Amino acid sequence: MKHPCRLPEPRRARLLPWVMTAGALLLASFPAAAQTVAAPAPVIDAVEAAEPTPAIAAFGVQFGFPAYRTATLSAGLQARFVGMTLRVGGGPGGLAFGLQARAYPPIPGPVPVFVGVGVDAYAGRIAPHAVIGLHLPVGERWRLDAEVGAAWVRLLDETNVAPYLGVGVSYAFAVDLAAAAASTGGGRTPGVQTAAVGCVVGPADPAGLDAALAATIRRFVADATATYGSAYRGLRYRTTVVRRTIDGDRAMLAVSYEGSVIEILTGREISASGVAEVDFRWDGCRWLRTGLRY
Repeated sequence: MKHPCRLPEPRRARLLPWVMTAGALLLASFPAAAQTVAAPAPVIDAVEAAEPTPAIAAFGVQFGFPAYRTATLSAGLQARFVGMTLRVGGGPGGLAFGLQARAYPPIPGPVPVFVGVGVDAYAGRIAPHAVIGLHLPVGERWRLDAEVGAAWVRLLDETNVAPYLGVGVSYAFAVDLAAAAASTGGGRTPGVQTAAVGCVVGPADPAGLDAALAATIRRFVADATATYGSAYRGLRYRTTVVRRTIDGDRAMLAVSYEGSVIEILTGREISASGVAEVDFRWDGCRWLRTGLRY
């Protein structure tokens, strides 16, 4: 078994950020493949899906300058290399609205970056702006957002250049735009597992972990691909369940993994490997993931 998080030395510095972000998201799902301890360890192979890279939706709050955007709420959508964000908020001058178009260049790394241009409307004024920004992942779906640039604001009859600064937090998740457009049903968030209709509450079912595997892989692969699809492609991964412990309605699984991606900008393939441990709890109808260690 490979040592946890042991990486090929020549590329360790470049691999570690990717593994600690997108890799961690992917691997959180793999341990859902429950197997008996005595059974041969199953191996799962996967390659990049042929479907288009999913989009990523984000909702958050941001604080910034100029003062007309002291505090704002935001809603955005990114489809690989391009994105759009809407904002509403304000400051001492009253209510303000903003619209920003973004481009995400294929720069390798664990932190997606963007350049943006947009406009804010406040107190009867229109102020265009241009920025560069980033999204720093701090959890499976949470990220810190920051941007810096310049705004062209009116002071009486003159236009002045002012700093445009912003920092905030957002909750981001993958969305399948094609499926959403085609769906005639209502309400189910893509990638979120819901309780089965007509579920009969019963004792913990080890076999149910197999169904959790498919759902969690779809969710985390979609999230990671949507977040990093502007910088990486060709995801491949291989997992092996190496240990399983079930105690009543609690379960712990250990999974070894190895995988690779290709940098869009350079065409270079980078890879990593390690071991993850995940805790699950049976809620009466399904297994829910409650913890992750890697």
